[in-house]
Amino acid sequence: GPMQLIQLPGSVWILTEWPTTIRYVPTDGRPHSQDPDPSFVGESVGRWEGDTLVVDTIAIDRRVTNPGGWHPSEKVHVVERFTRPSKNFIVYDLTIEDPVVLAQPYVHGSRRWSLAQDPDDDWDEYICTHNEEPAFSEKLQLYGGGGGGRGGGRGGQ
Repeated sequence: GPMQLIQLPGSVWILTEWPTTIRYVPTDGRPHSQDPDPSFVGESVGRWEGDTLVVDTIAIDRRVTNPGGWHPSEKVHVVERFTRPSKNFIVYDLTIEDPVVLAQPYVHGSRRWSLAQDPDDDWDEYICTHNEEPAFSEKLQLYGGGGGGRGGGRGGQ
């Protein structure tokens, strides 16, 4: 899905439509934390190598499933490289090292992504929920619970 990179002084934010994620990447020269808490997007730090943004990530939650169907260990280390060779494209390179799970580093070949040309491009929301959620929500509405803010589904009355 679509991705947006927002560069600010000392940081980059990476937003993706699917899966819906927001990643904060400091680019102010700080190292990784000594003992970061695992999270679904991990702890990232970034640096510039010429025109290439290099994002270094550790501490990815073990519940994350990678495209190959495997789960990372506490030793996973991900390096992403974003290079913009022209106005209309970004080249993305990915390397995953995990000596506990992988016999050798996983290197994903370069991907070339076209950049959106229309500033009015819309994004959709993608949220994983339990399959029974619609029926559960209907029950809540039938019995006057849930939805609609403080008024218990009655528009705040």
